[in-house]
Amino acid sequence: MPMSRFSADRLRDFGALGGRNLLGTVATIVAVAAFLLIIFVSLFGDAEDGEPKQVIKIDRAPATGTGGPGDVEAITSSAMSLVAVNGIVISDPNLVEMSDEGPLPKIADDGRRAMEVYARAFDRADPRPKIAIIVGGLGLGEAVTQAAVDRLPPGVTLAVTPYGSSLQGLVSTARAKGHEVLLELPLEPYDYPDNDPGQDTLLTGTTAEENPARLRRVLAKVTGYAGLINSQGAKFLASEDALRALLSATAGRGLYFVDSGEAEQSIAREVSAATGAAFARGDRLVDRNPTREAIEKEFAAIEDLAKQRGSAVAVAGAYPVTIDRLTAWAASLEEKGIALVPVSALVEVREPPQPSPTRAQPRRPAPPRSATPAAPVELPSDPQPFETAPHP
Repeated sequence: MPMSRFSADRLRDFGALGGRNLLGTVATIVAVAAFLLIIFVSLFGDAEDGEPKQVIKIDRAPATGTGGPGDVEAITSSAMSLVAVNGIVISDPNLVEMSDEGPLPKIADDGRRAMEVYARAFDRADPRPKIAIIVGGLGLGEAVTQAAVDRLPPGVTLAVTPYGSSLQGLVSTARAKGHEVLLELPLEPYDYPDNDPGQDTLLTGTTAEENPARLRRVLAKVTGYAGLINSQGAKFLASEDALRALLSATAGRGLYFVDSGEAEQSIAREVSAATGAAFARGDRLVDRNPTREAIEKEFAAIEDLAKQRGSAVAVAGAYPVTIDRLTAWAASLEEKGIALVPVSALVEVREPPQPSPTRAQPRRPAPPRSATPAAPVELPSDPQPFETAPHP
């Protein structure tokens, strides 16, 4: 019998959940199970040899309901989380909102956020200067992407493009190896559309519905990332209205935002402080000139900055020479007394400024009335115009 003809009376026979709750619960479990199955398959081996690439375990997500027979929340929370053998959470279904666009990040019912659950652990008490390194543009070139995931130390943060193939497998593998992962967000440059960052680029001056829809489509490309980083976007990052909407949406989904630091006119730091969004900014692009000599000079400059200021964020592209030099440099930081940290270690989280409450001024008692009337105010016979009158 078709489900559309299934009567309400028949559905009530299923118990305390009720027909509608049961169907909603089953649909949610099926959607989450299918989503996790995709991730599970993406982590396992090569179609040619059948050998697994990563060993993972599947943990049951903690139940947040009371566990009673009619508790829908307890049933839906029984979906499985993917966890690497080293304890790193690859995917937590409690941080996923299934939508028409695909899986979107959300803040869990218990308050957990992707920026925390998918962040790489670090020692906050470490007094050494700290450097965070972000390598972006991963997911397009298979060879350089594989080299970055395999060769770079797990302390290096990886940023994936939303336009690559097999993105979920890439993110899941990177997470299993210990990397913190960012998703690149295409933003409008000044010379758009001659310079087009890609499909669903967020634009200034669009309708109130257009950018949120584009943002959802980008966010749904993959799951397991802790934050976003801009791809281009010099014009967008200089627009207060566009930035305020974006950073509010980012914070509402439990993500942090990284400004790559390439746009000199960016006001993202100021807007993030005003909205309370978690934020970090890149200090130097180490391979603007992708040669060995130029990259080495940028490494030295980043080290000096970290020692002077206590921390620094280096941003790099997915070039073979960059991966080669970065692998050696990152390994040398320990003996130099510098800590390699994920970018989440340097994210600023500030509460938006609250308007100061205005105190009611105490009313002063009126002066006693004089028995004699006050002298009338004498107005000038030829008053000066406002523009030429002296002003204090």
